[in-house]
Amino acid sequence: MTSLKGIRIVLTRDVESSEQDRLLIEEKGGIPVIAPMIKIGAADVQIDEQKKSQLEQADWIIFTSKNGVYYFCKLVEEAGMADLLTRKKIAAVGRKTAEALENEGMQVHYIPPLYSASSFRSDFKEHVQGPVLFPQGNLSRGEIAKFLNEQGHKCISWTVYENTIPEISDGLLDYFRDADVITLFSPSAAVRFYETVKADHQLISSVRQGRIKIASIGPTTSEAIREMSLPVHIEPSEYTMEAMIEEIAMTLKC
Repeated sequence: MTSLKGIRIVLTRDVESSEQDRLLIEEKGGIPVIAPMIKIGAADVQIDEQKKSQLEQADWIIFTSKNGVYYFCKLVEEAGMADLLTRKKIAAVGRKTAEALENEGMQVHYIPPLYSASSFRSDFKEHVQGPVLFPQGNLSRGEIAKFLNEQGHKCISWTVYENTIPEISDGLLDYFRDADVITLFSPSAAVRFYETVKADHQLISSVRQGRIKIASIGPTTSEAIREMSLPVHIEPSEYTMEAMIEEIAMTLKC
C-alpha cells in the first residue's frame, strides 16, 4: 500500500480541486498544503441564437477537463437545451473528464488512449467526424480546435469558464520553502508559481537541485515548467492525482 509518510505536498490547483486532493494525500499519511495558483469560475457567456445554432449543428462535443464539463453543462441547462446533448457524440480527454461526463448522465463515445491533447490529435481521424463544438477555458492553448480546423473539420470553441489569479495569502512563500513536493496541474499554474517564487533565489536553487521536487501532471504542463528553466522531477504516466501520488511515493521511496 502506498504511503507518503509525512511528506509535505503543496497543492496549487483551485481550492475545490485541492480539497479533494487533500483527502487523498491525508489517507496516505502525507501532509497536504493548499496554495492555489488558479481560481476557476464561470465565463460571462450566454447561449444566444448563434450559439444555439452552433450547438444544434455540432455532431461532436469534445471536453478536456472537469471544469469544461461542469460549466458547459450548467450553461446548457440554464438555456433549457440539455435534452439536445443526448443526440451528440461526446469525446473526453482523460479518465477524470470522462467520469465527470458520466456523472452528468452523458455517454462518452471516445477517449484517446494516452490522456492528452496530443494523443487526441494523432488518433482523431479514426474516431471523430463532422462539425465539432469545443468548450474550453479562457487560457486554453486551442491545440485541438486548431488541429480540427486544419483538417477541414468545422470546430467552434466556446469559452465557458475563466482561470484567474486568486488572492495571494500571507506566508505563501513559506509553504513553498517548506515543501517536499510542489504539484502543478496546468501551464497557467506553472507560470503563476514561477512568477510568485522567481525572486527567491534560495527556493529556486532548492528546486533546481532537487531538494524540493516539482511534480507535473503531464507533458503540456511539463513543457511550460521547462520553458522557465525549472526541472520536472515527477510526472505520472496516467494524468490523474491518484497516479501522481503513486509516482511521488516511488520517487521519494516512501
